[in-house]
Amino acid sequence: MLINRMLHLGEDECVFLAEESLEDLIWLPVTRNIVAEAGSFDRAIAVNDRSLALHSEPQDLWILLTDLYSESRPVMELIKGMDCERVDADEDELFQAIVECLSVSLMEGIFCDGCAESGTVHHPADRISRLESMLKELLEDLLDDGSRLLEVGCGSGTGTMVLRKLGTDPWAMDVDRCEVCQGLRAGALDPFRTFVLDARLLPRFFSTESFDAVIGFMVGLIDDSNWHIWRDIIVKSSSLARSTLLYTVYSKREAERIADLLGGLGWKGSLIDNSSSIAVYDQWVYLGRRS
Repeated sequence: MLINRMLHLGEDECVFLAEESLEDLIWLPVTRNIVAEAGSFDRAIAVNDRSLALHSEPQDLWILLTDLYSESRPVMELIKGMDCERVDADEDELFQAIVECLSVSLMEGIFCDGCAESGTVHHPADRISRLESMLKELLEDLLDDGSRLLEVGCGSGTGTMVLRKLGTDPWAMDVDRCEVCQGLRAGALDPFRTFVLDARLLPRFFSTESFDAVIGFMVGLIDDSNWHIWRDIIVKSSSLARSTLLYTVYSKREAERIADLLGGLGWKGSLIDNSSSIAVYDQWVYLGRRS
């Protein structure tokens, strides 16, 4: 695993993240308890100044703590008072290592009492074909050029598969851990670049305009009762895009809501009728460019 290489540990050594999710890295419910008992660990490796791996000899495993995404600093304060080994790491590489730890734990069922999902993940061939044609036409300037992409609401990875097929290496996220787990197990999602998170929390982990494009397939369904939630999701997600936004929805009305919202935030958008009598998904497209 990437974290083993970062800590200069053997691949056979077990390293676990203290928290169960990225969201928990904001609030640190488990980390605070471990910090209080740090003296019971026999070896420590600090990663930069806000992440710390602690080894437990009785369990023969490593626990990785980080407060890099939290407003509090319990790990940083602990490192200041410890005599520990030290390694330097790029923050992007550290985030990728954390994402991989969480993805592997998710696939191995560590966070679940039992899996309620069964059967093979279905990625409709007709939808994949339509998305591929649409993206080739609309995002030609972002394909095969190393652009940094984020897909929000990736589900089990249908859209992610298309983006990868077209030569990109997107980050992908969704709030539904079961869908993400299925996509990871099926190989549609990359454990190095896929994570579970409420999209409204994305700015806690990524800076403004840190991606060339943000993409969301089948955003919604959006109606009057839930628009306040989707509004926040779209605003927070879109703030991470430097030049391009692309959202697909079911209805023209949903696309118009998104266009009106983002137009007020400085995006120049267009609505594209992508409807088909034999398809349900991705009927309308909002394509936004930074004006």
